[in-house]
Amino acid sequence: YWREQLFERVMRLFVWESDVEQKEIEQRLIIAGHCGITKLPRKKELTAMFGTFYGVTEYFDEFKNYTVHCPIYAGTRTIGKDIAIISNNAERNPVLPLIHHYAQLLAHAEVTFLNILINARDNSGIPIVSTERQKQAVLQYQGKKFNGQYSAIADPGALGVNYTQQTTLNSSLYKEMWETRNNILKEFYSYIGVKAAFEKQSNTIDAEVRSNDSLLLLNIKDMLEYRKRGCEAVNKLYGTNWSVKVSDEINYRAGEAVPAGEVANNEND
Repeated sequence: YWREQLFERVMRLFVWESDVEQKEIEQRLIIAGHCGITKLPRKKELTAMFGTFYGVTEYFDEFKNYTVHCPIYAGTRTIGKDIAIISNNAERNPVLPLIHHYAQLLAHAEVTFLNILINARDNSGIPIVSTERQKQAVLQYQGKKFNGQYSAIADPGALGVNYTQQTTLNSSLYKEMWETRNNILKEFYSYIGVKAAFEKQSNTIDAEVRSNDSLLLLNIKDMLEYRKRGCEAVNKLYGTNWSVKVSDEINYRAGEAVPAGEVANNEND
């Protein structure tokens, strides 16, 4: 669930004006870190392709050749001659490993939170049984209760069950676990350069907040810059008029990358 959700959120980070569908370009940038724009044989329209760099290079990672592949075609291209390359960032690093990492963290956080809620349904303590009959009666009762069903122990053999007075109800634990989940999500956004709304902590000084904003700008600016370079390469090679910008939901101007509502509020001041 979370891997699909985070993937989709990264997909909507930028808006393309191009001859190729945005999702075809962004999918390849997110998964592979780079995308080739070329024409298939005997076709006029441009196509976004997965590919691999190859050949001898003068500088590290600055190749001149690119192997393209898709379900209906595979071939080789010369960069700048019959293919233009769009990179996700300066190092052509994909976003998919980051998405997978944070999807795992969010999944573990939510499973832990659900376990806390389920365990709190039985606040009478831990049952201690002395016979197999008592054990089965208690397991049947707890199974229904943990699944949100009404139940009662009708077996007289369970009357001798004792409970240790250990409570699993802790409201502060609910809050801490939910905050952990939200902090993981905010950290993911910071890695892709999006500032999530948050309440300023009392021990956080303004200089630290500004420093964090600078790191956010560094991330999103790098991705935007190399997408623009990719558009320039496509326009130069094919005579098109491609362009890319940050999504309207994220205002990126005057050196700021913050949620749209926050900028709007500042403008009204």
